[in-house]
Amino acid sequence: MITAANAYVCVCTFRRPEPLAQLLSSLRAQEHVALPNLILVDNSPEAEAQAQVKDQYPEARYVHEPRPGIAAARNAALEAVPAEAEAVLFLDDDERAAANWLATLIDCANESRADTVSGPVISHFGDDPPTWLQESGFIRRTDFPTGPWSYRPATNNVLVRAAWFREAGFRFDEAFSFIGGEDSDLFGRMQAAGARSWWCAEAVVVEDVPAERLSPAWMRQRGLRAGHVRATKLIRRADRDHPGLRLRARIAAEGLGRMGYGLARTAARRMKRAPVRYVDSIYHREGLGMLQAAAGRRYEEYGR
Repeated sequence: MITAANAYVCVCTFRRPEPLAQLLSSLRAQEHVALPNLILVDNSPEAEAQAQVKDQYPEARYVHEPRPGIAAARNAALEAVPAEAEAVLFLDDDERAAANWLATLIDCANESRADTVSGPVISHFGDDPPTWLQESGFIRRTDFPTGPWSYRPATNNVLVRAAWFREAGFRFDEAFSFIGGEDSDLFGRMQAAGARSWWCAEAVVVEDVPAERLSPAWMRQRGLRAGHVRATKLIRRADRDHPGLRLRARIAAEGLGRMGYGLARTAARRMKRAPVRYVDSIYHREGLGMLQAAAGRRYEEYGR
């Protein structure tokens, strides 16, 4: 049975002192449970968050992982989880957990007996988001009723039974360290191995989206990143570090197909004189990202 005493919250951080302070405060304010067990991995080269964590959450297990990359940091967190753990929970360092977040996820996991339990992440884009942003469809809340869930979890709000990491040996693939998508890859592999996922609508976290992400240029880059993530998944599924000519051709062909589909969706919206939504244009950008990957270009969202 999962309890607050045998559940461990894992957070990776990199030079975000103000959002991290809000997250730590929200964890200290959890209701109906003891103070959450926290494993905090600092991915900065000089252990810049150590003093802040010691001051604000001295009970945390602080881990300094100087190797750059999000997957390396997440694996360092997993290595720090003690053998007696029954559950591992992941949050991002720019989020705030609702007061009932931990208790609700634990209750849902015990009642459902699911292998993963995910909750909603409510994105806050400021008090008055621009009209183009609202029309883009980028502002979307993942909203499902509590129950079985067929989608892939993400590390921004999820509980995972620790046996998947301890006995089954699952880890984040560090081929994704600099591009992201390591959580999508991990949970995809887990579900292929039989992991059962659940959604818990009541376990809410909130994130503030920084101003630099509220631009069409950032959204275009996000689409390119998705293409590189997709290409990396195909390469890793072929059990390779680098693609040969045949695999490059397959990646390029899929990229061209996604570009064509995205252009068709965009053209159809414009013919109707309707705003082009993010969900329409992302296929074009994703396809372009796959073509870049097939040509050997690298994308490093988490590079330094």
